Amino acid sequence: MSRRNQQTVLEKIVLGIFAGIWWLVKLPFRRKKSGGKISLADQKYIMSKRHEIEKMAQSDNIYELKHAVIEADILVDFILKKRGFAGETFADRLRSAEKKIDQANYQNLWNAHKVRNQIAHDDVEISKGQLIKAIRTLMEDYYA
Repeated sequence: MSRRNQQTVLEKIVLGIFAGIWWLVKLPFRRKKSGGKISLADQKYIMSKRHEIEKMAQSDNIYELKHAVIEADILVDFILKKRGFAGETFADRLRSAEKKIDQANYQNLWNAHKVRNQIAHDDVEISKGQLIKAIRTLMEDYYA
């Protein structure tokens, strides 16, 4: 092996060591990025919950429809968490996802979440049509 080849190999080793050290130094400062992957187990869970919610949505019982809205909202929140969107509440995570979702769909998700909040916190009449619309909106795939 010539002297020049030895220097090249040695240079590569030294550069590799420094690159490894730099990677280790940066490791604690990395932030979790949005757009995380959803595991196969999570995908199976999502499909199972979707099927359960779709069955509830076919009911004529207003309480079952309200329950379907709440479950669909919980499922969207689960997906937002798994995708790595930041925030402590559904609303925070949805705001965090705003730039990743078409504006019209984003607004529809907010409206559906407001229906969920009315069910959970207010004593107001919500029509069957509003409930079904909220369920359909929350069951769309544009956030997954």
